[in-house]
Order: sequence, then C-alpha cells, then structure tokens
Amino acid sequence: MLARRFALALVLCAFATSLPARAIEEGTGPLYVIIPFGEPGDSDPVLKNATQQLAVDLSDHHVRSAISVPTDQIEAVGTARQVCGSYNADGVLIAQLRFEQSKERNLTGFIPVVGGVVSSSGVFDRSPIRASLRLYLVDCTGVVRWKTFTTANKIHKGQNVAAGLTAIANEALAEAVDDFVNRPAVH
Repeated sequence: MLARRFALALVLCAFATSLPARAIEEGTGPLYVIIPFGEPGDSDPVLKNATQQLAVDLSDHHVRSAISVPTDQIEAVGTARQVCGSYNADGVLIAQLRFEQSKERNLTGFIPVVGGVVSSSGVFDRSPIRASLRLYLVDCTGVVRWKTFTTANKIHKGQNVAAGLTAIANEALAEAVDDFVNRPAVH
C-alpha cells in the first residue's frame, strides 16, 4: 500500500512538472485540484466532458482549478497531501456521477427499471434519464470539509444518448458548483 502511494506520488509529481501553463488557471485565491471523473484509464466521453465542464464552471465563478491525472478517488483522498503539494493547491475536488434510465415515471420522480430502453427499431425511446452528482471538497490532510448532492432530469428522445447524458451532467455540475461557491465559510 505504501509503495503504491509512493508510486502515485511520483507520477503526480512528474505530471505536475510537465503541465502546460494554461492547465492551471492563473490568478489569486485558492487553487483546487479536480480528480477526473471515472476510473483511471476510463475513456467514456461523457465523463471526460464532465471533468472539463467542472473546470469551466469553476472558472466562470472565478475559482482557480487544475485537473489532475486520472486517479482512483479513494487513493486521491489518501494522498491528498501529495496531490496538494504537487499543484501547490488548497484542496482536492472529488466528484462522483451516476446515471439512471427509466421507462416509467411517477409524481415523486423517476423510477429505475431493469431492462432496455432501446426500441426494436434501434431508436432510443422517450425515456426519463437522471444524473446524480456528489461533489466533495477534501482538504490537504485528507479530510472531507464540504459536500453536496445534486440531480438533473431530462426526457430524452433519439439515438444520441451521450448528448442527453452530457446535458443533464452539465446541469447537475452547474448546480454543484453554485453550491460550492456559496458554501458557508469555515473559520
């Protein structure tokens, strides 16, 4: 375990020294390191877009951020001190994003249904989709200092499922960033 953490720290240090200047937003104020969505090696374009969108949304609120190398989220908490040191950061932002699809709906929201949502013609039926997002601020000692939970829903129709997932992910991210920017000050 210690060897694995040391190896991760070395990778993070090597990556941080090779970052282009634009990867870390310049300015004043705290800098937060974003741990990319998904598992290391994940190539899901929706998750890659969500990582980029989180950085954009933070920047739109004048919050400085840098995107780290893909890291297991549990390891990121355990190596928060090294991650912060590599980026000269004030904290680590870790987010989890999940999607649900449903063919049914009730007055309280969407009900997950096991089974397909693609019709026999190959077209994605009108289906409610939901993004559930959890965003955590971890300090440089590895302690969770703040968290929020947001959701976004959409009735999607068509074959481009990724577009629908991206739209609701971006909506949930915008709400989470608003929550982050407006979080109570810690004294």
